[in-house]
Amino acid sequence: MKKVLMGALAVVLLVGCSSSGETGTFTGETTSDESGTTTVEVTKEDGKVTDVSIDTVKDGQSKKELGDDYGMRSASAIGKEWNEQIEFLEDYIVDNNGVDGIELDSEGKATNEDVLAGCTINIKDVIVAYNSAK
Repeated sequence: MKKVLMGALAVVLLVGCSSSGETGTFTGETTSDESGTTTVEVTKEDGKVTDVSIDTVKDGQSKKELGDDYGMRSASAIGKEWNEQIEFLEDYIVDNNGVDGIELDSEGKATNEDVLAGCTINIKDVIVAYNSAK
């Protein structure tokens, strides 16, 4: 009986270690009529997020590539363009090793003060795409 339990424990530990020790680049995507297609590329090394790239494409145009031409700065409560807010979010995700701690309100905006300091846009599609990255 003791050998069976030890064997089962070893399998659980190995499975746990292999899933938390992911290395590679994983891509997730979600599409909505309102927002377009949001793609999140996550790079991990030994289970730690080392890089994140987020973009949304609508009507063939990349919001990230549009930069200031996207025209959101004047409507932004923090005076930042879409690409600047996404860059902040990318860094936040790397610094926090993922999106698990980010909470969203009914509009898809973060409720965490540390996220809102640099990203006040709707990030629901980003979270969905991040979580589907495989």
